[in-house]
Amino acid sequence: MWDAVRHVTGRKRESVHVDGVDAESLNKHYASISTDLDYRPPNCKLTASPPATEYITVWLVFKALERQRRTVTGLDALPSWFLNLGAPVFSKPLAQLFNLSITTSEVPSQWKQAYIRPVPKVAHPVLNTRYPLYLYLL
Repeated sequence: MWDAVRHVTGRKRESVHVDGVDAESLNKHYASISTDLDYRPPNCKLTASPPATEYITVWLVFKALERQRRTVTGLDALPSWFLNLGAPVFSKPLAQLFNLSITTSEVPSQWKQAYIRPVPKVAHPVLNTRYPLYLYLL
């Protein structure tokens, strides 16, 4: 079919040949210039063994759990008094999780979520103070 199209349009297919250049030599050339000789594969992730370095200590996690404000709440709806009371038990596993996250350079998606509950500074807010008062009077 394409031969007939070329015949009708008057275009002839001419092959261009350059001495010493063929597909194999081009492949070798591009493979040689696109290879990084200094490439080092990345280290394997430590997913099953405990981290070698302790970045966050058990004591740091314990103090953080102990110092939580009473208004702090998470997605799991655990009250702050429960985390404060259980700080001696929760500190070690949490420190291991944090260190494992730092060592493997991965942050679990659950840690990237937050529940924000705004608490008004006045007992009973009457009107939204985001806009000037004169807008409400119009």
